[in-house]
Amino acid sequence: MNAPHSFADALQILACSARKNGNSDHAAQLFAQGYEAAGGKTHTRFMRDYTIRHCTACEACAIPGSTSCVQEKKDDSLELYSMLTQAPALFFSSPIYFYHLPSIFKTFIDRCQCFWFREFNRDPFMLSLPKRKAYICLVAARPVGEQLFTGSLLTLKYFLSPFNIHLAEPLLIYGKDGPDELAGDPETKVRLLEYGKAAYADTVPLYSTKK
Repeated sequence: MNAPHSFADALQILACSARKNGNSDHAAQLFAQGYEAAGGKTHTRFMRDYTIRHCTACEACAIPGSTSCVQEKKDDSLELYSMLTQAPALFFSSPIYFYHLPSIFKTFIDRCQCFWFREFNRDPFMLSLPKRKAYICLVAARPVGEQLFTGSLLTLKYFLSPFNIHLAEPLLIYGKDGPDELAGDPETKVRLLEYGKAAYADTVPLYSTKK
């Protein structure tokens, strides 16, 4: 894929389901509608449109002074890396599979280990990144589950931390399995629209994993 010149002019949305036109896509669309209705600008992309190779744990990126993953020229990761470093804010929508994020998203998250090492090694670029927010919507088929979203939120927190991106209070949706169930639920649609509006107004508090 050809990376856009800049991601800095709009909130960046990444819908992370392998299923097209399903609940995660609808969540992304509704959030964008709310954000744009409030006066903001968004750009949406879909994780399934990117080919991302698996991290091989070679640890070439662990060497101090390393600034890239050895695989980034072999797949589409560079565009998504640029999104994470340049975006003024982000929104991720994702289904829950077996109490966690889907593999197409988790594969990319694992490939961001190179940025964890860059921050750990005190790379000036990583240390210069401004503090930003990521808004999250997780959609689960199960109607109940006390720890249903816990693992995913912890992963998202630590995945985004090296980029100085902090989780906003997430929108967690239970009991949506069929591809049109979210789009057919007026109450949930309103929640997503309002979440987008609140994101633009910057009134969504930061999420605390100590709850």
